[in-house]
Amino acid sequence: MAAVACFTFDNMGEAADVGAGRASGPRPAADDPSLAVGYPNLYRLLDRHGVRATFFLEGWNGEHHPDAVAGVVRRGHELGMHGWTHEAWGTLAPDEEAERAARATDALARAAGVRPAGFRAPGGARSAATETVLSGLGYRYDASLGDAMAPARLPSGLAHVPFRWPCVDGFYWLRPDPVPPHEVRTRWLAALDRAAETGGLFLTICHAFVTGVDDDRLAVLDAVVSAAVADPRVTIRTAGEVARAVLEGET
Repeated sequence: MAAVACFTFDNMGEAADVGAGRASGPRPAADDPSLAVGYPNLYRLLDRHGVRATFFLEGWNGEHHPDAVAGVVRRGHELGMHGWTHEAWGTLAPDEEAERAARATDALARAAGVRPAGFRAPGGARSAATETVLSGLGYRYDASLGDAMAPARLPSGLAHVPFRWPCVDGFYWLRPDPVPPHEVRTRWLAALDRAAETGGLFLTICHAFVTGVDDDRLAVLDAVVSAAVADPRVTIRTAGEVARAVLEGET
């Protein structure tokens, strides 16, 4: 495939903390750093470059932060589903997975006014039932774990939009010894250049609570988005647009 850059974002607010038992319920958006600081910073960065991105959000936010969910679509970005409260998706029983997926899909759709067409498994691990569950809910693609894979059509008919862990912000910054931002910048720009040179998908996953609240990390993302926009060898697509190209046989 021709070189494609895709910028994606996972998580919103305190949904994962609720799911993990670290929080008992919602707090005002003004008190949550990712909503009060991270998301506005990410939106400004994307607007500055005229780039549409894909945001994979937990369905819980559709009930507790509906305005923030609607804001993703209102700003022209693409909405995806990321579980209910960031469960360890691959460990769910099939009935529980189906219930949570349906609940999350409906909550996001009510808040945003559009149904999410793509899914990314929290933690990057699916179950054996995931494709069937997603197909039954009308999803078009799965953006879960797929190191060293190219975008492709899955056996279920869904498109798969893969990612690589070294292109995830948490891979470097959610560890006891965070990697200096300038090193991440160098690695991501090199990965983007390789994709531009040989063709293929360059996809990043960032988080408002990791990248969006830190100026140095934002500068890394800004440099990478700027380079992708400026490179004539690269086309920028949302995850849904990558999936559509797969389903239409363009890759």
